[in-house]
Amino acid sequence: MTISPPEQETTRDRVLAVALELFAEKGFTATSTRELSERLGFTKAALYYHFRTKDDILSALAEVAARDLDGLAGAGPARNAAARRALLAGYTDLVAAHSRLIHVISQDPAARCGARDAWRPLHERLLRNLTGQEQPDQVELTRARAALGAIHAALHSNRVDPGDPAIRAAALAAACGALGVPAPRTQH
Repeated sequence: MTISPPEQETTRDRVLAVALELFAEKGFTATSTRELSERLGFTKAALYYHFRTKDDILSALAEVAARDLDGLAGAGPARNAAARRALLAGYTDLVAAHSRLIHVISQDPAARCGARDAWRPLHERLLRNLTGQEQPDQVELTRARAALGAIHAALHSNRVDPGDPAIRAAALAAACGALGVPAPRTQH
């Protein structure tokens, strides 16, 4: 038997989806709650029933990505090349899945502040896990940062589709190169 989610949850999810669409279109700062409520066909009071502020909406969007990042970062130190490659592949998938939100946060300083604070400890744990060391040195951390940066650089161009398998494979290969692990074999 399938149980459908409560109407409130469905409405909340719809608010988040439309908000992300507007934030990506216009920017977080330039989007007003009035515009959001109009696009949803709500009154502002109905919107406030679900989220008190626009920052609360952004926090709810960032929370989903943070849970995904926590799951990935919680795997523990990647002790061999295959484990590091798998961690990078997981991060590539995460960045592709949350590309619109990451774009919003990276483009708008007002949006960046809250998300950065929530994601920082998870990101630091992911970096340590990528090095395979409990106490990595600065060179190892730099390589891990470069690997994650390669993924972001590859997937955050306005000219690419982050869901395109060829783009994702290229991003993963670049990240593996930065980390010094063999890239996965691609099939032609």
